[in-house]
Amino acid sequence: MDVGIQLIFQNTHDGMSDADMFRSETDLAIHAETAGFDYVMAPEHHFDPNYSMMPDNMQFSAHLLAKTSRIKVGTGAIILPWWPNPLRVAEKIAMLDILGEGRFILGFGRGLAREEYEAFGVDMAEARGRFDQAAEIILDILDTGVAEYDTEFFKQERVEIHPTPERGWRDREFFSVAMTPDSGVAAANLGGTMMSFVQLPIEQHAEAIEAWRARWREVRPAVEPGAPLLTDFTYCHEDAEVAEKVAREYLSKYYLSVIKHYDFNGDHWGKTNGYQAYQAGADAIKEAGLEAACEGFIASQCWGTPDQMVEKYQQRFDLIGELRCSMAVSYAGMPHDMVRGSMDLIGEKVIPRLHEFSAAPAAV
Repeated sequence: MDVGIQLIFQNTHDGMSDADMFRSETDLAIHAETAGFDYVMAPEHHFDPNYSMMPDNMQFSAHLLAKTSRIKVGTGAIILPWWPNPLRVAEKIAMLDILGEGRFILGFGRGLAREEYEAFGVDMAEARGRFDQAAEIILDILDTGVAEYDTEFFKQERVEIHPTPERGWRDREFFSVAMTPDSGVAAANLGGTMMSFVQLPIEQHAEAIEAWRARWREVRPAVEPGAPLLTDFTYCHEDAEVAEKVAREYLSKYYLSVIKHYDFNGDHWGKTNGYQAYQAGADAIKEAGLEAACEGFIASQCWGTPDQMVEKYQQRFDLIGELRCSMAVSYAGMPHDMVRGSMDLIGEKVIPRLHEFSAAPAAV
């Protein structure tokens, strides 16, 4: 099992400037290589420092590739509907792939926050169409080195990109964010390995994973789907009571920032084309109450002592089959010295055991 880190770049640290937070978080990303992680990923988010600030994860990936020598670096993910021309994204990916010499991981996403869509002047109801068209265009450009398209949302007269891509991505693995069964099907149609954030009991996420696998096998019967990538918010400590106290404190704060940023208390989901599936989740939060929903989120994450964490991942492995685990280690203003201690303990006592997990058939 590959084990990586997903950094959030959330600035809720008392008295810390955005610049200092960004430098400190970047130091954690570089330290991930020393700690023994296999990869580092960063999302794309804009305008809300209390949730996440990462306006260009491709630029950030280039920086990390230059600062490290072994660890893989990737985008978790590039939010395609927010980019006005897929050509610019394809050029950046081609450069990163060349400079990364096999260490760059490509990930696409559709985006979920209404405030980010509104700030960019993009109709959220167009998100699915923009994502589907942009992703196919980018993959075509990376295969051929040529951009030429005329779709509903994007138009480009024929032009060659340089540096010329060394190889395309349709014959190798890339990732696509999928938080619902519908998005899992879309990821499979595109040819992307499913990437998701754990928010619910793993049994419920397994439904989306199964939808992705089933569709993949329909459209690509000759190739088995890869291992899905799941991101948890975690904390590791040798003392179980300390681990639980810290996890509960910071996961509660983080969950509230999620509710606020994505407006999960709103009723716009059911009225927005392509996002209707999220209305059921918003309604469930309202029905259960915020406190109960927060408790459910905390319980679904993988945190604890090294033994407890390995046991939780074993349970997922037994249910889902082969997977990749991605750990969000820094969030909600957790002091960076605590984050680094958690990372080092995971590297010493969790990662070696997770690496020993061997492929298992999915039990969904």
